[in-house]
Amino acid sequence: MSPTPERASSQPAAIEPTLGLRVEALVKSPTWEVGLPAVIHDFAPGEVILLLADPVTQRTPVDVRVNDCSFSGEILYCRRNGSLWEVHISFDDADASGLRRSPRFPVQIAARVFASTNELPIEGVIVDISGDGLGMELAQGVPVQARVAVQSDQSTALGEVRHCRELKSGRFRAGVQLHHIMRRNQELEKGSAEAGWMGKLARRLGMGD
Repeated sequence: MSPTPERASSQPAAIEPTLGLRVEALVKSPTWEVGLPAVIHDFAPGEVILLLADPVTQRTPVDVRVNDCSFSGEILYCRRNGSLWEVHISFDDADASGLRRSPRFPVQIAARVFASTNELPIEGVIVDISGDGLGMELAQGVPVQARVAVQSDQSTALGEVRHCRELKSGRFRAGVQLHHIMRRNQELEKGSAEAGWMGKLARRLGMGD
């Protein structure tokens, strides 16, 4: 029988890269002793699909963390997917979509795009934002209808490419329809900053690795 999170060791096994979005995440629950490493594999309206090394229990409340961003949800169901476990988690948000309406406005935000059709992330820039989508310039093209995760310093967004065309500059202009947004979590950001500060201090004192 596969170990449950409650029985997992203090150093859970890492998830090997697989097809899909391949965005690394950490799943935590108040009922677990340790967090579990995961990979965001895909998503659907109202839910995010992860791959984990171990099975988890249906209806467990969880927090899913991606860098300093996070969202809360509940495990809808868990099923075997090859050597891993495919876990569907509800995406709980005030407006049930993770998005908030706003007019389109121009921006210049550096971002990386993880696409289900590309092995490596694509460097890009978010050039405009609307209530349900992003306009982006990318270093390479992405097929229409590809599922993508757009990661910036402020958030990690999950969406679908609606159009993509090559520009005269050789870069590509893409429109991404958004389904979910994981926003920066101030507590996680504070924890990361404190850990970084303590690490720098330890290195200065000759206590680092």
